[in-house]
Amino acid sequence: MSIRPTASRVASTATPRTAAAAPAITAPPAGLGKGDSGPKVKQLQDGLVKLGYMTKAQAATGPGTFGSLTEAAVKKFQAAQKLPTTGFYGDQTAAALKKALAKPTTPTTPTQPGKFTKPAVISAPSPNSDSRNGADIDTIVLHHTGTNNGKGDLAWMRDPASKVSANYMLDTDGKIYQLVGDDKRAWHAGKAELHGVPTDVNARSIGIEIVNDGSGKTAFTDAQYKALTQLVGYLKQEYKVPANNIVGHKDVAVPKGRKDDPAANFDWARLRKGIGT
Repeated sequence: MSIRPTASRVASTATPRTAAAAPAITAPPAGLGKGDSGPKVKQLQDGLVKLGYMTKAQAATGPGTFGSLTEAAVKKFQAAQKLPTTGFYGDQTAAALKKALAKPTTPTTPTQPGKFTKPAVISAPSPNSDSRNGADIDTIVLHHTGTNNGKGDLAWMRDPASKVSANYMLDTDGKIYQLVGDDKRAWHAGKAELHGVPTDVNARSIGIEIVNDGSGKTAFTDAQYKALTQLVGYLKQEYKVPANNIVGHKDVAVPKGRKDDPAANFDWARLRKGIGT
């Protein structure tokens, strides 16, 4: 979508844990749930990070506090272990975590070195963001800026008066600017739904603006596709984003037809092939 005022808008890299130096990570005793805090919760978070169900960045938002991110990570672990996904760390979950942490082999998870690493980004902070309020990142939304002027687009998204932003912007030369940290809610999707279900898409997504006028006649550049493949591949891997949650603004905007980005000539097949989906 265009980031210009004609379009209405509503307002961390995890590194692999090496098994060498640090003390062994073990499962805490059962009986932890949302709202609990203390060293046992921190021990649980450390175990979930080691196994890849949380990133270090997610754990760092509430170390030792059993909040929404920790609950979501417990549910993911429970689902993987074919346990009831209650989000409560009870006896069965504790036993499964103890067994998983005791395995001598390193789990194959996205927190290990993978196909994608975070590409180089240029920091260009925007004030137009707020809290995700504990929402997990599970969606990536692609936009076009509506112009071919990256410098102007960047300035507009950094202007408090615009009340718009994105987590990242890709210029025509392939340079990636990070305006809003992954941990923050950027203002890019407005009123939206995901797969037909009304939701706060901004809170659960990473927004990426691609500099392009959106006419369908201006080609997205090869440099943009290469940079976008690396960035989306990394984000998909880092936050375990399902392939069908990598969408365009036109796929989530309400009412349908309110947005048309990215433009019709955007090569989705090239992107999906590049990230392996």
